Amino acid sequence: MTGRPPEQVAAARRLGEALRGLQQRSGHTLRALETQVRISDSSLSRYFRGQSVPPWPVVRDLCRSMGADPGEYRALWEAAGRTDSADEPAVDDTPGTSPPPAPTWRHRLRTHLSGRWALAAAGAAIGLAAGLLLTLLDVRHSPATPPAHAAAAGPQGTTTGYGSAGVLVHNAQEDCQKPRTHQCALSLAYDPYRPYVTANAADRVWHHDLLQARCRIADGVTVTDEKKKHTSIWIQVTRNGRHLWLPGIRVDPDSLNQLSVVLPRCPS
Repeated sequence: MTGRPPEQVAAARRLGEALRGLQQRSGHTLRALETQVRISDSSLSRYFRGQSVPPWPVVRDLCRSMGADPGEYRALWEAAGRTDSADEPAVDDTPGTSPPPAPTWRHRLRTHLSGRWALAAAGAAIGLAAGLLLTLLDVRHSPATPPAHAAAAGPQGTTTGYGSAGVLVHNAQEDCQKPRTHQCALSLAYDPYRPYVTANAADRVWHHDLLQARCRIADGVTVTDEKKKHTSIWIQVTRNGRHLWLPGIRVDPDSLNQLSVVLPRCPS
């Protein structure tokens, strides 16, 4: 908090006290919250003491896991100086609703590039990267399923149908990228709109497992990995004949960007 304006420091402490009070009223332990929102108990302790200000997705997920309305804490969070969340647009935080999809990397590219030639160059780069992804990940189009880029367009620009693309599981924890142990296993989920916890775990996968992806969504539950990266993107995959969900945070960031181009949005 060094160097920050005194009013932001005070607001961070008030936010921490409010979150701590919510935790005490809810009866949740730090260990339980660590499991539910995928944040270490040491980070949670700093947030609750007001020593640092959590990203908004963390505040939102903490509130929801403890049965509170995140909107009641938004003003405190902004007063603490964390209004620079470029990847987190204003959302409806009413319990039971899902946030709209975050701006995609292509949207940011269009914002920063101007002119028809710049956009044409960006389109060529996207096509080349998607082609490399198809080659590297052994992507195969099923005869019974139309390719992702040829899926039929639905109302309001949505896509119907499914694609088919290979996706490699990525574990950000480097000491877990080789061992196939219980401690290094990652979970596939039944439902991308439910918390990413044990009760929602459908199957286990490990780093560099190759899965078959069908489609993706951008407004699922926000998941945080071991390096404190966040995303609400989820990929529907086929595993042992079942359609399950892989959090986008469990995919290498570059591959996740390419899958967002190759895969259609999952039908609602």
